[in-house]
Amino acid sequence: MKLCALLPTVILFAACSNQPAAVNVVDVNKQARNKQIAITNEVKQLTTLAQKLEKQGRGMEIYRQAGNAANLRECNRAMEDGQKEIKDFETRTGNLPDDYKSRLIPLTADLTACVSCEKKALESCVKSRAAINQVIKEIFP
Repeated sequence: MKLCALLPTVILFAACSNQPAAVNVVDVNKQARNKQIAITNEVKQLTTLAQKLEKQGRGMEIYRQAGNAANLRECNRAMEDGQKEIKDFETRTGNLPDDYKSRLIPLTADLTACVSCEKKALESCVKSRAAINQVIKEIFP
């Protein structure tokens, strides 16, 4: 009689021990999906930031073309603001998986030149826009 009472207990225990493993698989899949969603959202924010910086650089053209001290001061102020945002862009991009990082990091050189007070900055803005559009096509087809 004692043997019969032990057998159902072992079977019940074995059946219960399998359920957490199935739950763990679901949790892992959900975590992976959530991580990918977070990465995609970060990439979208970074491409939006790159577009904003490119537009900001184009907007600085009026200060670059005028040669007076007031415009030069305004250009330098805007350049400092833009360079801070580019550093943020670089830092955030550096935290992405390599597939995204390798596409976004190259944008920083032209964006840095675009958001500057150099006379040829507009050329870098043109290059930036083309590169940003290409990255967007590659990542978000």
